[in-house]
Amino acid sequence: MRTIRFITCDVFTTERFTGNQLAVVFGAEGLPTATLQAITREFNFAETTFVFAPEDPSHTRRVRIFTPELELPFAGHPTIGTAHVLVASGEVPAVGNEMTLVLGENVGPVPVRVTLENGVPVHAQLTTAQLPEERVEVTDLDALANVLSLSASDLVGGAHAPTGVSCGVAFQVIALNSVEAVKRARLNTDAWDAVLKDTWASWPMVFAMSRESGADRDADRDALLPAHVRGCDIRARVFVPGSTVPEDPATGSANACLAGYLAKRTPRDGLLKWEVAQGVEMGRPSRLHIEAHKSGSVIDAVRVGGATVLVSEGTMAVR
Repeated sequence: MRTIRFITCDVFTTERFTGNQLAVVFGAEGLPTATLQAITREFNFAETTFVFAPEDPSHTRRVRIFTPELELPFAGHPTIGTAHVLVASGEVPAVGNEMTLVLGENVGPVPVRVTLENGVPVHAQLTTAQLPEERVEVTDLDALANVLSLSASDLVGGAHAPTGVSCGVAFQVIALNSVEAVKRARLNTDAWDAVLKDTWASWPMVFAMSRESGADRDADRDALLPAHVRGCDIRARVFVPGSTVPEDPATGSANACLAGYLAKRTPRDGLLKWEVAQGVEMGRPSRLHIEAHKSGSVIDAVRVGGATVLVSEGTMAVR
């Protein structure tokens, strides 16, 4: 019998018991993958990370990311949360007002810039190891609307038609006409089985610009939101059927895809930024900072960032 140590946190939030839960595990060296998977199922969070010594001396740590069902090559909230935990716990000593950790993940090295105040991490921002890749697989708006229990008139077409996008993990990015449509969306699992299940980008991400129309700028409506997600540019939801839960409260990998999707459709170059509120409908409101940089109409960087708060720590006995 041996003992491993863990720290849990809530990611993409400044408020405990909101955002996306994460368990970060230390001391699991030598344990087989099946045991890592079993530990992940024991936590039963959307993801759990296992931190190891770096395999490459230029990296800060080696990190493996698991859902209760499988190991992932990359995921945003586990990367952001793990970087925060490493610095907040002293596993990686805090240095200055800003420091960069390089986490070796299955997708490749992922740099994470951590901002500190008085030696305490307050924000972390990752740069994706892969630039956005797009594939159009499903063009039937009626079929996609049925997946979301919406009508085709709720979906945006033209240049903003639904598109599969990946920055390491693929999502079906679906623009909706209003925040109200985002709130009304309900996953139709039978329709998802028929339309998206076997596609490259099977998990749907729906979003709407939340500050563009007069109706969606209603101050009274914004005041109903928790303070840490007020004033965002975008309202989003991410459905992950076949995973631990049918919906995810804060999805860094999907929001990286969204940054690439929006940047490609923005006519200007330079640094493009958006603030995204996700998880509101689940009671786990989260705030994600996303950005993409374009030069000569080519996207050359995608970044996702946010805050993290520590929740608990403890030990677990394993064989």
